[in-house]
This record gives sequence, C-alpha cells and structure tokens, in this order.
Amino acid sequence: MSFLDCFSALFRAKVGSVPAQRAVLLGGAKVKGEEAVRMGTVDSAHGSEGELSEATMRLGEELAKRKWDGEDYGEIRKKSLYPDLCNILGLDPVKVISKL
Repeated sequence: MSFLDCFSALFRAKVGSVPAQRAVLLGGAKVKGEEAVRMGTVDSAHGSEGELSEATMRLGEELAKRKWDGEDYGEIRKKSLYPDLCNILGLDPVKVISKL
C-alpha cells in the first residue's frame, strides 16, 4: 500500500515525531482525541460530535473577529505552515473569504 504525496506531506507536517509516524503508518496505531492533542496533531479533543461542532463554530467566530487579510493568511499557510503540501497541491496564496 502506498499513500498519495499530499497525504504524506500533511501527515509529516501534523505528526512531527518520527517514532509516532512509524507507529501510526507502519504499526497501524489508532490515535484517539486526547493522544492526538498530546502529539500536537490536533488542538483540542471533544466528547461528542455536538461538542466538536460547538467548538468549531466558536473557533471560526474567534478567527473571523481578527479580520485577517486573506492574502496574508494564504502566504502564511503556503510559506510557513504547510509549504510541502501547498506545493504538491499547486496552491497559490488566494484571498480567503469568510462565510460568517
């Protein structure tokens, strides 16, 4: 079995620890919410879909209040956060338009 280049790039960016990468990809380790928080893969874990949905909406509203320039956000994403993934997907910085 092999993985798409875009998945591999995102996985490497989100799971920085090589031993954790091996455990998940080669060992098939299942990662639950709290463990994913400890690994730094996610920012928070929630007990139900409802709690997750509420937290997602709160985060979206908080980010929208910042009124960041979409082009600046795109540049940060491309050059600093996920450069390998953005290059593989051919993403250029684009203006992000909030739907909130």
